[in-house]
Amino acid sequence: MASDECVYYYYDSGYSCRLKQEKEGRSSIDDDTVHKYCWGYHYHDCPRYKARNDSSGCFLTSACTEARGLPDDCEELTILRAFRDGYMKSLPQGQAEICEYYHIAPAIVEKIRSLPNATEIFDCIYTELVLPCVALIRTEKNEEAYLRYREYVQFLQVKYPCGI
Repeated sequence: MASDECVYYYYDSGYSCRLKQEKEGRSSIDDDTVHKYCWGYHYHDCPRYKARNDSSGCFLTSACTEARGLPDDCEELTILRAFRDGYMKSLPQGQAEICEYYHIAPAIVEKIRSLPNATEIFDCIYTELVLPCVALIRTEKNEEAYLRYREYVQFLQVKYPCGI
């Protein structure tokens, strides 16, 4: 382990987190989490690390699919991750917007999870954001999907302020 890695991160035929293992009985974590939190720069900001007893750390789509009981490799997450890694990264401002999203989305998720109706909220986000964006990407309306996702995240920032 490098000195700047999260102390809970490890690699065991995939990216893993000891905190996630303790809380959920499974240790696998996604690329987004590893790159944002586990490898040095911001692991003290990881909601899982800070709370040590919370399953936060997922971003919006991950939180929505998790609330619906879908796996981390479900079709929606796979499509949106490929969209991020392909279309989004190819935009002139794409990498900067991805970094900004990595900064704000975990806090929005943490804020929503603190609410008594979190499951209902995530279900609404899944219906209003995730499914429409996936449908737009499938029909190669990438610009529309990009704008919808960006605008919806901005709406969530206002609706669920998190002090960022």
